Amino acid sequence: MLPSSNPCNLLLAVLALALAPSSGCASSLADPEGAADASHRPRRRPSGVAIDPVSAPPVARDHADAAEGLVTLRTPLGVDRVVAAVDELFRKIVVEDGEGLESLFTRDALQVSAAAPAAGPGQTPQALNFWQGRFRKLDYTKLAGELVYRDAELQIYRADDALDAPPHPAIRVDTLGTAGNEVVVRVPILIPRLGADRLFGDELILWLRRDGDRYRISRVLEDFQLN
Repeated sequence: MLPSSNPCNLLLAVLALALAPSSGCASSLADPEGAADASHRPRRRPSGVAIDPVSAPPVARDHADAAEGLVTLRTPLGVDRVVAAVDELFRKIVVEDGEGLESLFTRDALQVSAAAPAAGPGQTPQALNFWQGRFRKLDYTKLAGELVYRDAELQIYRADDALDAPPHPAIRVDTLGTAGNEVVVRVPILIPRLGADRLFGDELILWLRRDGDRYRISRVLEDFQLN
């Protein structure tokens, strides 16, 4: 007969066996199968997506033909740019700024007399030279503070305007460029004379040509003779 054992000692022994993990199980939990090699495996990256490179848009132009396909057109300048060009012209005239006028005219700008609109290019003076000659003979500084013209009376014409009866036969919109790159402006003059001096014709007709984000004057038509 085996000696009886202490019940407390038996209970402690059973608990110790139950709580102690086997070496095999502990090893498998600490280092599961294949875990040792996991750090050496290359990480899988998502499949690449092919993206077409973004191509630069075509250079902006004033006009293009529909058959050309993809094109970039410049937005026509607003009426405010036309008014600004006319305003700058008269501000420089009143202070007789001959050098400043050079920035307002295109290189080929002409001054055409309304009395002889059919004169050839050889007989038509350059606009800048013509105005510089006017400054030498006439005193335009007397107009300082005077209202020479009114913005509300400016008449602006573009190539897409339909004119049944133009205010002047020289205003032919069919000769203007498309897409708003050229305009014609009729400027009625309020003070053509000052005292005994005639400083302007009764009206100026200006041809404006787009240059970037502004207009330059390419032609001036006026009933005025410099004697």
